[in-house]
This record gives sequence, structure tokens and C-alpha cells, in this order.
Amino acid sequence: MFLKFLMVLLLWSSLGTANGSVRSEYEVKAAFLYNFTRFITWSEPSAEGDELIICVFGRNPFGDVLQQLNGRVSQGRALELDYPTSLQELDRCQVLFVGSGKARDLAAITDYAHARQILTISEIPGFVDAGGIIGYVKEGNVIRFEINLLAAQQSGLQINSRLLELALRVIR
Repeated sequence: MFLKFLMVLLLWSSLGTANGSVRSEYEVKAAFLYNFTRFITWSEPSAEGDELIICVFGRNPFGDVLQQLNGRVSQGRALELDYPTSLQELDRCQVLFVGSGKARDLAAITDYAHARQILTISEIPGFVDAGGIIGYVKEGNVIRFEINLLAAQQSGLQINSRLLELALRVIR
């Protein structure tokens, strides 16, 4: 129990604001997104110092909030944001947030991303059931997440057990 509390505290505090005000939904989701990059291992890792590219595909619900991640370091790699407009532009992404406007194309997007070892994240309802790896879930005013461990493993990604413990639901 203490470990769970400590991890939640870590996830909450990683993108703290200077005035300690209440965080918006997308500030919380951005903090989770950053922390997801810290608990994922790619089977074909890039060289130390290479950028870790986080892409937003479709409508960007984060607004300017994600800019806080640009240049931060995760696993020795600086984070860089990108906003691809086509499936073929996803090749340089390691992390892919799929906007809700792309729900109709979800099967093609997840197939394309998983074949290229891209961590997929979305707030589309049922995302992990449709083959996505991490899906945000809102319970009242609390943001949680679900993980499709099977999809992650098929994509060549390993998810740290500490992150799995925090998930609302894990598909195995």
C-alpha cells in the first residue's frame, strides 16, 4: 500500500506548478505521459542522448501544457514533441498520443504503431480494448489509466511492474 501511495505521489509531483494550484485534467494527463516514458523499456533502444519523440496525432487536447515536457529528460534522453499529420509521419515517434478525432482509424493506427515499437496512449473510450497500450480513464474527477500488457509485449515494449501496479486495469 505504501508503495502505491509513493508512486501516485511521484506521478503527481513530477510536473509541479510553482503556485501549487489545482491541476487541470490535461496537466495531470501530461504528468502521467511523462512518467509513462520513465517506466517503459523499448526492446530496440536508441542510443544514449538521442531524443525521445512524443507525438500527438490528431486534435491536441493538451494545448500548451505539453510544452512543459519539451527538453525534459527521461531515461537519459531529451523529450521532443512532434505533431504528425499522416500515418507515415509516425515513424520517428517513440510515444504516440492518439487524439479522440482519430477513433475511426484506431485499428490502422495501433497496427502501424505496434509494428514500429511505438507506445500508444489515448483518452478514447475503450482504447486498450481496441489494441492501444495505455488508456486514460476518468473516474469522477480522478484521472487513472488502464494498460494492455499483451499489446505492449507484442510491440516489443516492457512495462515496469511498478507502473502495472498503479493501473486501474491490466489486460494480460
